[in-house]
Amino acid sequence: MYFAGRGLFAKGSICKDEFVVEYRGDIINDAELQNRRKRYHTSSAAFMFEFKWRGKTWCIDASREDGSFGRIVNDDHKHPNCEMRKIYVNGKIHLCLFALNDIKEGEEITYDYGGEDYPWRTQMTSIAANTKAEGDSDPSPRSQTQMNDATGQNNSPQQIVTQLQNENEIFVPRLRPTKSIIMKDKDLEDSDELFDSTPESSDYYFTDTTSESDFDSDANLIPNQTKLQLLYDELDVDDSGSLSSLDCDTATPEKTHSLASEASGTEEPCSSQNAIEGVVVSAYQKRGVSRVYNKRHYCLYCCKPYAKMARHLESSHANESDVAKALSFPKSSKERKKQLDYIRNRGNYVHNAAVMESGKGELVPYKRPSKEAQGKDFMHCAYCQGLFARKVLWRHMRTCILQPQSVPLKPGKNRVQSMCIYTGPVPSNMTKQLWEVISVMNLDPITDIIKKDKVIIDVGQHLLNIGGLTAKNKQCVREKMRELGRLVHNARRVTSLKTMEDCVNPKKYMETVKAVKYTCGYESEKFMIPSLAKKLGNSLLQVSKLLKAQGLMSNDKQRVKNASEFQDVHQEKWNEMILDTALRNIREAKWNVPALIPFAEDVQKMHTYLSQVQGEWYKSLSESSSTKAWMELAKVCLAQIILFNRRRGGEVACMTLSAFFSRDTSDPHEDVDWALSEVEKKLCRHISRIITMGKCGQPVPILLTPKMLCSLELLVKQREPCGVLKDNVYMFAKPEAMTHFRGSDCLRGFAKACGAKCPKSLTSTRLRKHAAVLSTVLNMTETEMDQLANFLGHDIKMNREFCLLPEKTLQLAKICKVLMALEQGRFAEFHGKNLDEIVIDPDEKVLESDEDRIIQEGHCSSAAYEPIAEEALTPAERNDMPPPPKRQKPPSPPPPSGASAVRPCFQGQTTHKKNPWQQTEVQAVERHMMRFITSFTVPGKSDCEKCLKAEPEALKNRDWKNVKFFIYNRITAYKKSLQCK
Repeated sequence: MYFAGRGLFAKGSICKDEFVVEYRGDIINDAELQNRRKRYHTSSAAFMFEFKWRGKTWCIDASREDGSFGRIVNDDHKHPNCEMRKIYVNGKIHLCLFALNDIKEGEEITYDYGGEDYPWRTQMTSIAANTKAEGDSDPSPRSQTQMNDATGQNNSPQQIVTQLQNENEIFVPRLRPTKSIIMKDKDLEDSDELFDSTPESSDYYFTDTTSESDFDSDANLIPNQTKLQLLYDELDVDDSGSLSSLDCDTATPEKTHSLASEASGTEEPCSSQNAIEGVVVSAYQKRGVSRVYNKRHYCLYCCKPYAKMARHLESSHANESDVAKALSFPKSSKERKKQLDYIRNRGNYVHNAAVMESGKGELVPYKRPSKEAQGKDFMHCAYCQGLFARKVLWRHMRTCILQPQSVPLKPGKNRVQSMCIYTGPVPSNMTKQLWEVISVMNLDPITDIIKKDKVIIDVGQHLLNIGGLTAKNKQCVREKMRELGRLVHNARRVTSLKTMEDCVNPKKYMETVKAVKYTCGYESEKFMIPSLAKKLGNSLLQVSKLLKAQGLMSNDKQRVKNASEFQDVHQEKWNEMILDTALRNIREAKWNVPALIPFAEDVQKMHTYLSQVQGEWYKSLSESSSTKAWMELAKVCLAQIILFNRRRGGEVACMTLSAFFSRDTSDPHEDVDWALSEVEKKLCRHISRIITMGKCGQPVPILLTPKMLCSLELLVKQREPCGVLKDNVYMFAKPEAMTHFRGSDCLRGFAKACGAKCPKSLTSTRLRKHAAVLSTVLNMTETEMDQLANFLGHDIKMNREFCLLPEKTLQLAKICKVLMALEQGRFAEFHGKNLDEIVIDPDEKVLESDEDRIIQEGHCSSAAYEPIAEEALTPAERNDMPPPPKRQKPPSPPPPSGASAVRPCFQGQTTHKKNPWQQTEVQAVERHMMRFITSFTVPGKSDCEKCLKAEPEALKNRDWKNVKFFIYNRITAYKKSLQCK
C-alpha cells in the first residue's frame, strides 16, 4: 500500500477475505462521545467512528494524526471493495477492513460507511472532484454510522464478521488542535474535578471506557505509548496475510438498543467463549505498573453509565432533591462526598438488580477485584447499597458511614451476610414473602440447595399460605425448609439422590431411608436425633401430597403415579424402617432424667426481686425517656407475667400491641355476681385479662395485676421516644429492631439475679409443671381441675367444656386465687381446700419471712386484738349469724377419744346444744392462729388440727371445724370493727 493524496490505494494485489487495514484511534464510550462531539470541530468529528458492541455504543476517535492508514479510507456505498469486521483478540476489540473481492494493484481501498444522509453522496461528481483535489471538504460526521453484525462469506469459524451499511467517499481535511481532557494519576470514580490539558503537556490523551474488561489491552489507552505500531504485531497474521487464530464477534445484528437493555447490562447473543456467561464482576486493568482507571457508574435517574458521576449529576440532575442536598455542601467536604457516594451506589444498585434478575451481565462493585469474579461472590451493603465481596462485607459494615449509630452490629460474617442479602433483588422463582423467609438464612450449602430446589420452594410457599405471614410462622417455615434442605444435602453424600423430588421416588425409597438415617445420626439401633427422624417422615409425606396435587393440576400422570406409589410404600415401610426405633429412643431418653420442680421459696424470692426491680425501672422511665430503662422494664414485665400466669414464654413474648389495646375492660355481668364471694368480686375488679394467640393458634388468656398493667401502659406511652420502631407490632419489642425479647432469656437472667437455690428450675415449662403438681393438694372438684388445666393450656384425658360461670369470671375470680397462692409461696396453707374455700385478698401484703410474721403477729396481738376483744360478739349474737355456705366435703375422720363435744348434725331438723368458748380456749387458739385472723384468711383443716395438737388440754372439747368457724367469726367481727372506725 502507499499513501496518495487523501485516500488509500493498493500497492499490490489483495485476495478476497484477506486483511487490509485496521481503523485505529481512541476507544471511547457513548458519554465521552457526546462530550467530545460538543467540543470538536466538524473536521475532527468526521473521524469519530461509532459502532455497537455487546449491546452498548462505542466510538473510535481517529481525529488525531497517528500515522495509521485506516482513518483515511474513503466511502463507497455503491461498489465498496472492503468491509469492516469486528475482531476480538486477547481481550481487545479491533475494527479491521477485509477484502470483499480481489483488489488489483493501484485500486483505491473503499468501504461503505453506512447511513444514507451523507452530503457528498448527493453532490455532483465535479464538486466532489474539486473538493477532493483541494482537500478541504467538510464531510458529515460518522456518528450515525450503524454497524450490523453478520457472518462473513468465508466459512472459517475464525473469521466471523460484522458488516457495515456504508457511506460514499470521504475527504479528510487538515486537522486543527482542540481543547481536550487529560487523565491525571487520579481515580475517576472518586473525583468530581476536571483537569484540562495544556499545550505544554507532554501526556497523551487518555479516555475512559465503558467496560471493565473490554479494550483493556488497546495500545491507544496506554499513556506515553506511540500509536504507530504494526497491526501484524498485535494480530497473529501468517506470511500469506491471513489471520490464523482470533475470536470474532458472532452477535446477531441489531440496529436499535433500548435503554433498559443498556441499564441492565444485557448483551447480544454470542457464542464466543470470551463472551460473558452469567453474572460476573470484571477486574481492574493495569498497563505495566500503571492502573487503568476506566470504571463507570450508572446514574440513578437516567440509568446510563458515566465516568464522572458528580459532574453528570451537577449538570443534568441538579433539580433532584438528593442531588441538590449533596451540592449544597462545600466541594471536597466529607458531607458532599458522603451524599454523592450514596447516590452513586443507589444507581449502581438499580443496574446490578436488573443484571441479577436477567441472569447475565456485568455488575458494578464498590471496588473492582484483581481478578474477574462471579456475581454470587458479591453482596450489597444493607446501609449504603454498595456492592462488596462477601469475604470483606463484614469489615465494611463496621465502618460504613451510613450505618445507624443506635444499632450495634452483631459479630460474625454470616450474620452480616444474612442481614444484607435481603437488600438484593427477589429471585424470579419465588414470591417476595418467601424471599423474606429465605434471605435471613445463614449462607451455607443448605441454603444454596433451598434456593435452587423447586420442590422445597413450593413446600415453603405452601406452609406460608397456610400459617400466614406472622413472624412465628415464618420461623417455622424456615425451619421446615432447612430440614428438607439438610436431607437433600446429606442424600447427595451417601446416595444418588440429587433433589427433593428424587427423595419421594418410590423406586428409590431405600435410598431415601438411608439418607434419613444418615441425617439423624443412626448407629447401632439408635438415632442421635430421634425427633428429627419423626419430623422427616411427616415432611416426606407432605411433599408427596403436594407433588400429587401439582400433578393433578398440570395433568402430569407420571408425577401423580409416583406420588401415590410413594405414599403407599411410605405407609407400609416407614414404621418398620425408621419410626418405631425413633419413638423407642425418645421414650428411653426420658427414663432417668431428673424432674426439676421449682422450690416455693425460689418462686417467692423471684417474685419479690421482680417487684423490687420493676419499681426501680418504672420510676426511672417515668422521670425520663431512656432506651435502657425501657428495655429493662419490658424484660421485668415479661418475666412477671410469665411467672404469675405460668404461661409459655413464647406466648407472652409474642403478645401484640393490638391485643393489649383490645383487652376487655368491662365489669363482670351482674347476674353472675350471686355466685361469687366478696373476695372473688374484688378480684374481678382488681385483675385485667388479655387474650392473645398461643400454641397452634389457640386463644391464650393472660391475667395482669394493677402493677403489671401500669407498667405496660407506661411502656406503650414511651415506645417511640425510646427508639421502638412504629412497624414493630410486639408489646415487648426490641428498640431499633423488628423482633421481640425472648421470655426464656428474661427468666434465666432474673432467676440467677434473685439468688434462687436452683435457678435452672425457674423456667416457664417447669413453672407450669409446678402449678399442675401442687394443684393436686387442693380439694378441687373435677370441674375446677378442668378450669385450671384449661387456663394453663394443659391437656386432660377427659376434657370437660362446661362451666357454671363465664370463662372470664372463672379466670378472674377463681383461677387467679391459685396463681396468687403460687406466687406468694402460700400453697401449703390451702391444703385440702377447694377453690371456693381459698381466700386471698388482692391488697394483702406477702410476709417474706418467719421473722416478719412474728413481728406482724406481735403487733396485731398488742394493738389489733384489744378492740376485737372489747367488741367481740356474745354467744347469743354469734349463734344468730348465718352459717357459712354449705359445701359438699369428704367425710371427716372420727373425733379423737375423750372428746365430749356435741357434734353438729346436718341430718333432719334436730337442734343441738351450743357450747360457748371459754377464755382459756380463746387464748389457746389465738396463740397459734392469730396470723389467720389478722390476714383475713380462713385456716384449712391441717392448720386447725395443728392447733388442736399444740393445745390438747385447752381444746380437748373442740374439733377442727369448731376452730375453723371460730376463726371465721373473729375475721368477720374484725372487718366490722374496721368498717365502724
